[in-house]
Formats: sequence, C-alpha cells, structure tokens
Amino acid sequence: MTVNSSGLELYHLTLQRQSNYVHSCVGHFVDPLNSAPAKRKSRKDYQVCIATETHVELFNVEEGEFQRLTSVPIFATITAMQSLPVETNYSYLVLVTDAGNLSLLQFVNDMGTIRLHSLFNEPFSRSGLRRVAPQRYLQVDPQGRCLFLSATERNRLCYQTDFKNNTLNVSSPLEFRKPNCITIATAVCDVAFDNPVYACLEIDCADQSRHLAFYMLDVGLNHIIQQQQYAVPQDTNFIFTVPNLEKYGINTRPSSHKNDFDDMINPFVIMATTDRLLLQDARGLFKLQVMLPVRSTSVTIISAAVHKLKKEFFMLLQAHNGDLYKVKIVPNEAESLVPLLSVSFFDNIEPSSKLHIFRNGLLMALQEYSGYKLYEFESLGDDANVATSNEHSKVLELPPSPSNLENLSIIQYSKNLNPIVSVSVSETTPLTILAQSKNGLQQLTSGIDFEELITSPLPPNAAGIWSIRFALDSLHRLVFLKLPKATMILQIDEGTLEELAESNNHFKTDGDTTIFVGLMGKRSIVQVCENCMLQVDYDLNTGLMNLKNEWLPPAGIRVLHASCSLSQLALALSNNEIVYFEIDTSSGLETLNEAQSRIELPERITALSLPQCLRSDFLAVGCADSSVKVIQLRGSDEDNFLEVVSIQVLLSSPYSLNLASSNNALLLHIGLDSGVYIRSSVDKVNGQLFDTRTKYIGPKPVKISALSQIDYKSMSLEEDDDDEASERIDQISCAVLHCEKTWLSYEIGDLLCVKPIVLPRNISLEAIADFKTSDLKSNGCCAISSRGSLMIGRFGHFTELEKWFHQEEINTDEDSTEIGSNFNSRFILPDSSDGKVAFVVENHSVAKKCRISICRSGSLLEINSDAAKYLLIDGTCLSAQISRFGTNDCYLVLASNTMKLQTFSVSFKNENGKRIADIKLLHETSVGEKVHAMAAFRDKLLVPIANNLVLYAMGRKQLLKKSISTTPPSITKIVHICQWEDRRIAIGDIHESVTLLLFDKRLNQFISVADDVVKRHVTAVEFLDKSTVIGGDRFGNIWALRVPQSIEKMLDEEYIFFLSKFLGHSQSDIPRNIMECPCKWELVSHFYANDIPTSFRVLKNLNMSDRACVIYTGLQGTIACLVPLITKGEVEFMHKLEDGIRDSDETFFMEAEANRAADARDEFGPERPPNSQSKLSPRPLVEGAFSLVGRDHVAYRSYYVPVKGVVDGDMCEQFLHLYPSEQEFLVKKLKLKNVSQIKSRLAEVRTNHV
Repeated sequence: MTVNSSGLELYHLTLQRQSNYVHSCVGHFVDPLNSAPAKRKSRKDYQVCIATETHVELFNVEEGEFQRLTSVPIFATITAMQSLPVETNYSYLVLVTDAGNLSLLQFVNDMGTIRLHSLFNEPFSRSGLRRVAPQRYLQVDPQGRCLFLSATERNRLCYQTDFKNNTLNVSSPLEFRKPNCITIATAVCDVAFDNPVYACLEIDCADQSRHLAFYMLDVGLNHIIQQQQYAVPQDTNFIFTVPNLEKYGINTRPSSHKNDFDDMINPFVIMATTDRLLLQDARGLFKLQVMLPVRSTSVTIISAAVHKLKKEFFMLLQAHNGDLYKVKIVPNEAESLVPLLSVSFFDNIEPSSKLHIFRNGLLMALQEYSGYKLYEFESLGDDANVATSNEHSKVLELPPSPSNLENLSIIQYSKNLNPIVSVSVSETTPLTILAQSKNGLQQLTSGIDFEELITSPLPPNAAGIWSIRFALDSLHRLVFLKLPKATMILQIDEGTLEELAESNNHFKTDGDTTIFVGLMGKRSIVQVCENCMLQVDYDLNTGLMNLKNEWLPPAGIRVLHASCSLSQLALALSNNEIVYFEIDTSSGLETLNEAQSRIELPERITALSLPQCLRSDFLAVGCADSSVKVIQLRGSDEDNFLEVVSIQVLLSSPYSLNLASSNNALLLHIGLDSGVYIRSSVDKVNGQLFDTRTKYIGPKPVKISALSQIDYKSMSLEEDDDDEASERIDQISCAVLHCEKTWLSYEIGDLLCVKPIVLPRNISLEAIADFKTSDLKSNGCCAISSRGSLMIGRFGHFTELEKWFHQEEINTDEDSTEIGSNFNSRFILPDSSDGKVAFVVENHSVAKKCRISICRSGSLLEINSDAAKYLLIDGTCLSAQISRFGTNDCYLVLASNTMKLQTFSVSFKNENGKRIADIKLLHETSVGEKVHAMAAFRDKLLVPIANNLVLYAMGRKQLLKKSISTTPPSITKIVHICQWEDRRIAIGDIHESVTLLLFDKRLNQFISVADDVVKRHVTAVEFLDKSTVIGGDRFGNIWALRVPQSIEKMLDEEYIFFLSKFLGHSQSDIPRNIMECPCKWELVSHFYANDIPTSFRVLKNLNMSDRACVIYTGLQGTIACLVPLITKGEVEFMHKLEDGIRDSDETFFMEAEANRAADARDEFGPERPPNSQSKLSPRPLVEGAFSLVGRDHVAYRSYYVPVKGVVDGDMCEQFLHLYPSEQEFLVKKLKLKNVSQIKSRLAEVRTNHV
C-alpha cells in the first residue's frame, strides 16, 4: 500500500451498513413520496421505523410489502427509540442516544426527498453509556402526553409533551430516583386520559428480590408518585402492557371493592416467568396466572405485540425458542365478568426483539439474525386447545421440535448479514465477497446484473447493433446488425425476431459497411455506410418502407463516423470535413437538407456525437490531436453557427463519444484509446465543458454505447407485468463502456456510478442497444457478445448509495432434516491459486459434526463424485487453513476440538461437463493443545501451540515439525495470524495486541521484533506493508500500527547487529515483562467504527483503481473500506470538509443567532427572523440540528482513543444530503471553490477507488 512519509491518512467509507436491528416503532411519520399531504382524520399507522445502533430506516407497509422511504445515519449509539403519536397529525420520532440528550425528530417530505429534522435536543446526562444515565428504557404514553426514561440503576425522568398550533412543546424533566434498585423491564399502561401510569420490573440490590412497581404522573400537581409495589417471583423477566380492559366489557373492580377506589381506570400488565404468565393490576385486586405451553425446557419471553379489534383484543408473546403464544383476556362469565386469562400456542418463527401487528393483517418481526420479516395472518389460531387462569396448573405439551408455519405465511424478508463470521474477498472485477452469516452463505457483488434471456448465434465478426423505436411507438420495431461488408436487418413481430423480407428491404445490405443507423423525424430511418447515406420512409400503419433519399460523398472520400438527433444529422468524412443536415417537416414531408457550409478541421476526426433529443444546440467532435471540440448548432446565433465554442484537451486520442441528456443535464461521455473513460458536463447556454470525472477501466480503447430510459429501481422481470413500470419517473440515460470488460456509467442524484456489468461465462459485450417489447418492458437491451452471439436481456440491481452490493444466498443444505439445517458458519478459505474457489467449513450447532463444501463462482461443487455437495466429518472445527506445502497440490488442514490437525488433499476434475472436487483425509496429527489460528508460511504450515510457534511440513503419516520458536511470555491465546511475503508474521493475541516476528533462515526460527504498549483485544489483523499492520478489537476500534523507521532501517541494513543486540538482551537484568521485544509499535491511525471487525483484506487493484484499499467486515453486518489519501491536497481538502460538517451544528446555530440579534436591533426586525432563517436553512436551527441528536462527532469516533489519521467519509458525504442553501453557506464558510467541487471530490472516491 502506498503511504506518504508523513504518516498514514485513510478515508473511511461504509459500503453496507450494519444490519443488527434492535429498535423499532410504528406510526404515521410522513406522507408517502407520491401522495399529497392531507390532515389526518384518524390514526392509521402503517409505517414502521427500524434502527440499528447507528442508523434509522423508515418503511411503509400499507401495500403489503416493505417500501423503503428513507435511511438516515446517526453518528451516535442509539439506546432507545419510540414513536410519539399525535392525534390528527404525524407521529414524531423519539431517540435516546449516548449523546446524553432526549431527541425529538420529524420526518419531512421535501419535494420527493424524505429528510429527518431535529426539533428538540434536551440534555439529561453526560455523553457516553452509563448505567445511572436514564437512557436504557424509553416509554411513551399512548395518548402522547409524556415520555418516561429510565436508567438501568436508580435514575428516572419524565417529560410532558403538548401539541398546540402545530407545534410540539416539551416541558422540563421531572426527576424521580430509587436508590439501590436495578430496572430490568418497563412498560407504559393504557389509562386513556387519566393520569399516566408507568410500570417497572425492578431488582432490590439489598436482597436480590424482584418487584413490580407502578408510578403515576399527577398532571395536576406536576409530580410523580409511586402508586404500588408488589413482590413477584424471582424468575420474572418480562413485562408488557395490557389495553384498557373496561373497553372490552371486563370488570376491573370486584363488587367487594367498588367503593374503595376512585373512578380512575385500573391498569393491568402481563408479566412472564420461565414457565407461566402473570396478570397483575395496579391496585392489587387481581393476580391471575396461567402456565405457558412448553416443549422440553423452560422458556424466556423476549417480545410481544397487541392487536386491538372492535370487541376484543389479543396479544402475541414470543419465547426465546421462537414459539408464539396467543394470549387473550376475556370476561369471566362465571365470576361477575372479571378478567379471565388464557394462552394457546399460535406458531413458531425466528426469535425477534420486536413484534408489530398492523390493521391490514400483517405481522412485522424484527428478528435477531434474519433482519426484518413481514408475515400475513392466514388464521387467528385454534382456540380449542387453551390453558386458562381458572385451571392455572394445566400445561399444554408441545412437540420437541417446531413444525412449519401454521397460522402465518412469509410475504417478504430482508437479506441480512448479521452476524458476519467469516468472509472471502475476491480481487476481481466486479468486487465479489463471499460472506458467512448466521443465515448461511451469501455472495455480494458490487456490479450491475445482466439477466440473459435469449442467446442466438450470429455470422462471424458481427460488430455493431442498432434498434429502431419510433417516437409514437412504445415498442421497438427493427434491429440492425453490422457485419463485414454487409448488414442484417431483423424485424420484431409479437416478441419474435425475424429477418426483414427482401421485398420490403430498401436498405443497403451488402457491398458496404454500415457505420450508423438512426431515427429522424417521426418515420424516417437513416442508414449511413462508408460510401453512402440512405433515408428510408417507414409507414407506421402498414410497415411498408420506401427509399426517399440517397446521398453520396465526393469521389475518393469515405464516411468515417455519423450521429443524429431527431432533426439533425452529422457525417464525418475522411477529408476532415463534417457534413451537417437538418430535416424539414414544415410541408408534412420529412426532407433532409444539407447545410451550405461544411465544418473543416485540421486533424483527423475520430468520433462525433449528437444527443437523442428533438434538436441539439451542440455537436461533440473528437480529433486525433487528443482533443474534443464542441461545435454550436444554434440557428439563432448566425455568427457562431457551426463554430467551435469550447475545447477539452485529453491525455490521448478520443476513441468514442456520446452526448446525452440525463436529469435535465447535458453530459459528454468520452472513451480514450488509452482505456480511460471521461465524463464531462456541458453548459447548455455556451457549450463550455466542466465537472470532468475520469476513470481507468482497462488497457483497451473504450467504446461507448448509449442506453435511454433505464429504470434503476426495476429489479426483476416480474415488474414488467406492471403497466406503470414503464411510466416511472426514475428513468435515466446510461452509457455502456466497452473495454476489456463491460461497464455501465450512470448518475443517481449527485453520485456518478461507473460499475462493471456482471455477465455469465466471463464474456463481454461488443455492442449494445435498447430493446423494448411486449414481454420486456423495462431495462431491456439487445447486444453482441464477445463470443459473436446475439444476446437479449435486461439490467437489474443497480448500485446505489444505500445499496452498494447485490446480495444472493447460496443454499448449502441438501435436505430439510435436522442434521442438514443446523450447521452454522465457521470459516471461508479462499484458494490463492484460483480466486473463484473458496472452501466453506461449518460446524453443527448440536452434534459434534463438521462439514466441508467448496464454492466456485457462486455455486457449490459436487464432492467425491457422489452428487453430495458437502463432506461430513466428525469433530468441531476451531480453525482451518489452505496450504500447498511446497507442491502444486492443495491441502486443507482443520484444527479440531480434539487437539488434532486433520489434513485433507483436495483435487479437481471434470466429469460429464461438471467440475467435481475430490477430498480425501490423509492423516491426523496430535498437537496436545487447541489451535485457534493457523497460517501458510513458505512451504510449511505455521501453528501456534501453547507458547510456541511450530512450522509443520507434510509427512506420509502425519505432519512433521520443522521449526519451533518461543513466543513472548505475555502471549496468552493467539486468535489471528497473518504473514508478509513469507518473511514476517504478525500474531494477534486475545488480550495482548499484536506482536511482529521476523523469520531467520539461519536460526530457522522466528525472532520477536515489536509489540504494543497497550492491551488490545484483537479480533483481526492484516499487513499493509512490511512494517505496518491494520487490525481491530472487540470494542469496535480499528487501528494501524507501524514499526519505527529507525528500527526498520536497522533490520534492513544492520540485521546482524540488531540480532546480536536482541539476543544479548535476553541475558540482561531487565525483566522480560518490561521489554519482551526490542521495539514498540507506533500508533499511526485509530478510528471507532461501532462494529467489531472480523476480517481485513488489502486489495491492490479494486475495480481498476489507481491505489490499494482495505476492505473490512464487521460482526454486525458492516462492510466498509479504507482508502489511502496520497497527496497533500487530498488530505487537506478532506480534513477541511470533515471539520466543516462536524461543526455544522455550531456554525449554523451561531449564524442564526447572529441573524436574530441583528434583526432585533432593527426596528423592523420582529417581522423578519423567519425569512432570514429560511434563507440560511429550511430546517429548524435548534441545537444539534445537523447531528440530529447533538452527539459530538469527534467524541463519537474517539470513544476509547482519540481518532487519528482517518477521515470519516460517511460524515463527509452528509454534505450531499444538505439543502442547497446549506451547501452554499458551508462552501463560503470553508472558503472552498464551489458546491460542484465538493460533490466531484466525494464522487471521485466512490467512482475511482471503490
């Protein structure tokens, strides 16, 4: 990796956010994107807001599926989240984070873009996570009148809320403390409009007893009192609120106690122990219990949801094993309509932290390892087999293992990577990651999918393709194929392709080479060959054609290039002239008229382009002198007509050009001979070129094809059945780049994406054109492949800012038996000799079994010719490694929990056209210790055993020890080993950070060189260069360590002296625990990622980048990269931008305060503050308006150690989400050039380096 001499500067960018969703709430937060805002008459809560610790996502489920509305990063740790309902208005979002603030936020639909605005940030504690800070539990009154916050220990707060005149007001907090008390669960009670009541499940620190306490907010006295406290069983662990029972005809006051209490509602809560449910009221009149249905062991209730109907309600409670219990409370007809508690088994789904039931019959589950799922109720269950509180000793027996879904059916689910246990990153184009999570094997690809539908062979050397769709048509009619000295024309008829009848063919099909075919006017087709140009009239009603015009170049002159719009045609001749035509439709006839003057250029013309529009004001021309010229075609400006108005000098000659309109902008795509792609913007007024972006995509010249009306949100062919799919406003124009591989260039918002196209069988596309038929309505195209065949397919799964990877699941289970479905991921081992092959090792969750499978290009290979896709072996695998032991053969070594190394030989062969893997167990080697990490080193296998590093070589009956090196005494448990070019190794200890060791050939052992000055709980480590390592620890930190340059110089130049000094030190009087290694690491970078890193991979040429970068994964599903900033200008610019975004809260707030103060001094000031603020920012400029929760970004990224040497790219990209007025103000404040410069710099990182 390239690093400058002053230090290592990295740019951190999250490619896929973590997916450990732990918070969710339901409400109506904002009107959907395509609906008009209206005042709500009733609350229909079909929107769900879910959150991880670091970001918030909003979904709409009204249509029976997850529709993502927005995703917002929060640069803080979210500890609690709830929705604040407001009658006849939108719901507000309440967040509690480690910022120590209570944050009230509101989603806003701003012209189709949903943003999150901060309305209120009230400090209640210091920043950070503390058990006495009231940030662990958050409850909201069902009527939206108050908020209850509770700490794990002692402290509680209550905020009263009031909504008047469309303004939400929040009072000062009421604090109430309970010393020597630990809170384990909270719930808010349904008391209608009585004084709000709040229930807590508490543990008394004195005697460890558990209590249920009810607290009431006296609204009149503005005071909180403890109503009652009841002792509960010691195994009580869950509490859930119960709706107001009086609404459902249930008597909550027995006749004997009717005169003992006032008329206020008696609230109830449900409590759960390990074997039963308890129903308790606040006044102590009822204490009902019922036994839970059980399988073989006791259960723990983890989540619950309630669904209210008109005359009844029911609750769904879920246990830790996934069982759902249906709980009902009905009037007891036999006992004066008092509550009767009943429970029955409902269904079994994966364990969920949150459950939500919607009024449209859907159940949303926020599951621990499967993300979020949407279920539909097929039935409400069987109420015949129930247990009631009248017979509280009755127990419903369930089968030992759950069956298939009975009352629910899955509608939709998210593809979740949480947790990522192991990954294999392939240094290929496109970037491909094979990840193992709890859900199985997942393949992630950062590219554009091309779905191949039809493939047909073509005559040899087909080189060009054009498709014709008339302006009044919705579907294509003709396809032209360029052949050597010939042209093939295909007609599209009812979804089939047939060669055009010769009687109706008036085009030139042989004896000349077609260089361009285009559409002009409403019915004219222009065919340009090297020696002629033909205009053919097409009858839209009958399909008959006739030759209308033929133009011939001067004798001895050939046509080299051509391009047209709907009314213009430009031909580039071999004598460096450009002939310009315009079509005349005034008389009803479409006649081509040649301009009297021609454009003469001094250089050879290599390319030219006109955009696909009605009429263009500019023509782009590429010349052999490595330049692109923009020629004006505006007829109103006679002085500059057909004159060059701007020039762009290039690094090499342009090979292909494409001028296209996209999102109301005019873009020029340039492909160079040197393999560089350039995209420039064209000023629509004067034709000047600006905002130039470049990317190297391969060693061959870049040819550009244009695709129009591409819908980047269309995913699959099923969407073609929707008639609205082709009418979406999300359609954009794209440029297909043909080089060694095929790329797609497109823009989504401010982001320019240049991504490789994922094609089957390692082919590329030589030419491509739009293709729309009745069966292929969106994103269809026809192309000529590198194998000379005609391919018809469609594009899907476009890369976006929020969706950088396309994720596919690879099924590793061959059957649905328990043995086949209980294997959990353990290791993915890439084969260094074949980047497409990865070995997958999995352990069984119950049985002591391990299985091996081999994945190649996204599919599993058969093993040992018996049609099985995995090899089952005895024992549990603790570590695995691929080694070749100095041969060309491949060996897989597994370290088992039986303290043995199992060595397998792996070979591949082809049988009946299929690739089959042959895996055989060679021998077992006893090592006497459990091995948790191994590495291939030179032609041997490096294994840490006790306090030694042992090098093993291949033997006939077992592995043979060839070298034994002693590790420093402080090393306790080595969890990760990496090596650098078979010369050095870095060992990561579970407690003692990283130690660098050098292999001495003469001594045949490892010499300790450097260790750390602090303890780090290492989870992963990797070399950046020979003296620098990057790693992560279990607290979510990422750091880079480097050997001092003086020590590195001594190792390179005076190794013998260094060795003698080190060996002499061992006999000195200095204790070994003080100086175990001769030198110490220097900390060059440190960054808090809020996710535990599980792997690092250094990619030297990611997607044809000009620099190496680091891809790392996090346990909770994070995939991110660290890109080195090489030049001083890059470092200064990114740091300046990051500091500006960090200080936005203070910058905008102080500016707004200054404006208010200035207006207050003016006699007309009171009328102007709203206007002055709106010019500065449309959002409410409260404290913490831009950080949303008021968290200091530097403190957040420096949670354990001050951030060093890393620029937070996620924070920098928040500039793209600011309002235009905010962007302009920030640019002026930072004294930068303009907004476009910042957008270009941010896009460059994603375009060129990721």
